[in-house]
Amino acid sequence: MQTLEKIETASPVTLEEKAAFEERGYHVLRNAFTPEEVQTYREAMTRLLCMPADHPYFSCMMTTDLSPRPADNPHAIWGGFDLPLFDDRFYDLAFHPKIALTMDALIGPDINLYETSFVSKIPGFPGTYRDWHQDSEYFDPQVNDRNAAVIFYLHDMDPDSGATWVIPGTHKLGPLPHTLPGEAVSSKAREVADKHLYAPQGISFEFKAGDALFFLARVIHKAGGNNSDTTRTNIIYNYVRKDNLDLGGVPRYIGTGIPVTRNGKVYVPGQH
Repeated sequence: MQTLEKIETASPVTLEEKAAFEERGYHVLRNAFTPEEVQTYREAMTRLLCMPADHPYFSCMMTTDLSPRPADNPHAIWGGFDLPLFDDRFYDLAFHPKIALTMDALIGPDINLYETSFVSKIPGFPGTYRDWHQDSEYFDPQVNDRNAAVIFYLHDMDPDSGATWVIPGTHKLGPLPHTLPGEAVSSKAREVADKHLYAPQGISFEFKAGDALFFLARVIHKAGGNNSDTTRTNIIYNYVRKDNLDLGGVPRYIGTGIPVTRNGKVYVPGQH
């Protein structure tokens, strides 16, 4: 029988980092994953991206018309949701102590899992494909703004090879109007209206495999373009403080509402 077991770990967030997060809306955590963990999740993502098109959950994937399609992503999948459906390692990742306690310190105390997803950028992935948007567009209104994402980088990335771009402080603007993209080649996902007004304020980073980027759901951000010759993949998990509930009709994702931290401790599946 599966139960819940508490594990206590010190928070990796300082008071200065917490204050900066509230001001800028984002936080970079270096070496969130060990090299062994990076390899583990690369293997899990390779398995996912190479699934057959008749897989019962293939409908969770979003594909592109971009070409050529690389051998490690034969369907040109650029994103997808509900990762725990595909590999138990993605379920376990929700309780990663360093990640969970960092998120708890940033938006908590006491957080629940909200959503799991990924973005995979094949060579030639345009920087406007998944353009400037707020994650909150897809679930506002909520009780409060304590909803944040963490992006795990499985490959080295810089502003020209897939690194995420953010616009600091834009979480303070609240929910902004969104519209469908006008570009012929795009994800067709909603993006911030008048994005050209915000784009000049965008910044990006150099990430090493194993780094992580945390940001509030109302921070305007986008997936960077990939001008390199190799696929670059991110895993993305959203968490909410336990008192933050949906007020509208929002689709429920696999794992939504699962307790992740309580009283400064991480909960992980255990056996009695």
